[in-house]
Amino acid sequence: MKKYSIRRSLTVVMVAAALPAIAPAQSVQVGGQIRLSVNRVQTGDQGAVHELRDNASRLSFRGTEDLGGGLRAQFGLEMGFNADSGELTAPAYRYSYVGLGGGFGTLALGRLDSGNPTGSPLYSQVTAITSFAANDAGATAIGTTMLNARNRTSNSIGYRSPAFGGAELMARYYWRGAGTATEAEDDARSLDLGVLVRAGPVIAALGYAKDSRAGGLKANEFDDKWQAGVRYDGGAIEPYVLFGVDRYRNTASTRRDVKYAIVGALYRAGQHSLVLNLLQRDVQANRSGDRRRVQAAWLYALSKRSELQAFADSDGIDSTKSNVRVRALGAGIKHVF
Repeated sequence: MKKYSIRRSLTVVMVAAALPAIAPAQSVQVGGQIRLSVNRVQTGDQGAVHELRDNASRLSFRGTEDLGGGLRAQFGLEMGFNADSGELTAPAYRYSYVGLGGGFGTLALGRLDSGNPTGSPLYSQVTAITSFAANDAGATAIGTTMLNARNRTSNSIGYRSPAFGGAELMARYYWRGAGTATEAEDDARSLDLGVLVRAGPVIAALGYAKDSRAGGLKANEFDDKWQAGVRYDGGAIEPYVLFGVDRYRNTASTRRDVKYAIVGALYRAGQHSLVLNLLQRDVQANRSGDRRRVQAAWLYALSKRSELQAFADSDGIDSTKSNVRVRALGAGIKHVF
């Protein structure tokens, strides 16, 4: 009996020692979010519309494989779906990438957004510096309408540097052409660059973007932009500001320079959080118009993964036009898995 016990113990030790060598070097993570809210939305003097709305729910698969020598392969697929109806978004995948990471940083190819390991040169600055009023989608979304943050792009090559003294560089080059008989895929190209710096309680960012098109840009098409921002973690209160200017190939009746800014703060008290955002953006199609927006939100953390939300959003759309303001009130639940 004693010999058997010793032999069995030695076998267990040998198997345990061999596990790191025979275990698969690849790891795959499954995750996602479900975000739904009940909203009341009113445009101008029209009657209010009540809706159950999805706020960018998603299901993701991400993985890495250790290739040895500090090199790793990476991949990711994230499907977008409307949790209120069960329908897939169009296109179905929010991101789909393959990449390599190592001491040189990370390189990724495919359809990229801020969820890929190379980040998003401009939108990653927005998420690092500002706080969203409940969600980055739905009635309170500001990334596209107010900030032109250029997050999700197809036919892309992304790069993210290692962090040097709290600073990291993100870059993305991508093709915007339609790939049709009348427009080749490489007829339109874009370059986005961003530097994000974390230094103690301060986060600072500087970004740049540039578009080009074979034969020149079309009338009122985006040309280039500069963006900068800073956030300070003061404990209970975290104020922030982000501003920039987008330039377009304007006409006689439209703007060349479109300025935008967001000033806001996050206040935390236990499980409660309050967000206030004030935003303004010039209207490109109207030389004298501006778009002013006010957002307020209350968030209650039920756990690290579940959150109750309530928000109010007032979007002026165009200061030179009456009866176009959009006012939204909503309450919902967010769960991350």
